[in-house]
Amino acid sequence: MGIHRQLRGVEHELIKDLRKTSVPFLQLAEKYGVSRQAISVFCGKKGIKRPKREHTEKCSICQGLIRIAKKPHSDFISSQTIREQLRLERATIRYHIRILRGQGLVSQKFGRLQSRRAERAYQIYFKKRIPIGTIGRLVGFKNFYSVIKKHKDLGWDVPASLFTYDSNDRREAVLRRIKTRRGGAGMDKRQTLDVYPLEIRKGRRGRG
Repeated sequence: MGIHRQLRGVEHELIKDLRKTSVPFLQLAEKYGVSRQAISVFCGKKGIKRPKREHTEKCSICQGLIRIAKKPHSDFISSQTIREQLRLERATIRYHIRILRGQGLVSQKFGRLQSRRAERAYQIYFKKRIPIGTIGRLVGFKNFYSVIKKHKDLGWDVPASLFTYDSNDRREAVLRRIKTRRGGAGMDKRQTLDVYPLEIRKGRRGRG
């Protein structure tokens, strides 16, 4: 199969990537599902001159940012943490991140998270199997669900939560709410079920 046939339908986007970014051929090959050689040949046949990477390759600040950007879930590292790790001012960091974004060397979302609280919440979210509401309370968010939804709506790649409710989780959650609301802290599970069986069943149906 010819190179142009392989790249049919994505030529316009590929030409844009080749002309405006300095992303290596290998990464572009992975993005478009072809070989590195196919990208190289396509670039040569189109006579495309690629932007130089001299600045980013020689700039210690850019290299430091690239190292941070390679960490897992780096889009959810706050700009304040990035500044502290590199010990640089906000304006300096923004300038270099803008260059790296323009060349496609870091994600478009990298460095855009402003909240340290959100960063701490996401660190727990990515590592621990606990409810989203609990994570929010641990870091001081009234509604961490809304934070996640906002980021998803803005195009952030937020993976699914590690925590999923099963029947036992639902049962425990309802029991905790009942004990807190009605002062049943001294009762065991069997006593609570005897006193409030209907509410337990409602809780199951509401979560199902």
